[in-house]
Amino acid sequence: MACNTAAGSAEGAEAMSGLARAFFYAGARSLLVSHWYVDSAAAVAITTGAVNAMKANPKMGRAEALRGSIAAVIAKGGRFAHPSVWAPFVLVGNGER
Repeated sequence: MACNTAAGSAEGAEAMSGLARAFFYAGARSLLVSHWYVDSAAAVAITTGAVNAMKANPKMGRAEALRGSIAAVIAKGGRFAHPSVWAPFVLVGNGER
């Protein structure tokens, strides 16, 4: 995951960075992107939490796994509970499995 990939590179640009669009052009069905620069430790916690949830429950969709992972990070409290840490993450594309 790269930071600030949900935004275009210039004012008035299309949504998503060139990097994110390139993944879709290459055949990706969904991407986890961010709206601004993210805390690296939070990114690790959120992405690994989502991937682990999908491994544990193969029928779980990507969107539900991300939602659950963010909820778990918030529930732990501390600095990760603040919206500035978890709110930049968004799933675009197909949120199903």
